[in-house]
Amino acid sequence: MTLIILEGADCCYKSTIATKLNKELGYPIIKGSSFELATSGNEKLFEHFNKLTDEDNVIIDRYIYSNLVYARKFKDYSILTEEQQRAIEDKIKMKARVVYLHADPEIIKERLSIRGDEYINDRDIEPVLELYREVMSNAGLHTYSWDTGQWDSDEIVEDLTYLFG
Repeated sequence: MTLIILEGADCCYKSTIATKLNKELGYPIIKGSSFELATSGNEKLFEHFNKLTDEDNVIIDRYIYSNLVYARKFKDYSILTEEQQRAIEDKIKMKARVVYLHADPEIIKERLSIRGDEYINDRDIEPVLELYREVMSNAGLHTYSWDTGQWDSDEIVEDLTYLFG
């Protein structure tokens, strides 16, 4: 029973790694957090994240930590309380494998200019990365971390398959 949770700023290979892990491990991918979900209110948000704690052998592309980052960045978004965060972490601590993917701001900006994004732009990257550093350092779960500027997605998936497969 495993929940593989992929966290990190935009353009850090979360979706790419989720897709490759899906092929390697056969685990389905669930979108855990989104801009749309963040506008649904605190109770719906908590209910959604809490429901995901019952899942087994899935890959979650963004979860509670992304909510904690982006809800601070975009003030009209709902945010989990610390009590809600800890309750979720307590429920999944034995099966969660949190993977934090990050890169240098300049690398992310370059990737973002190629991919484009309707929510995030260049000037958002450094504040978002700073918030991720803060949120991930306060995470109540063990976290694995990869710099996607130094490791490509295939290398990361190979490591994760070895660790979690």
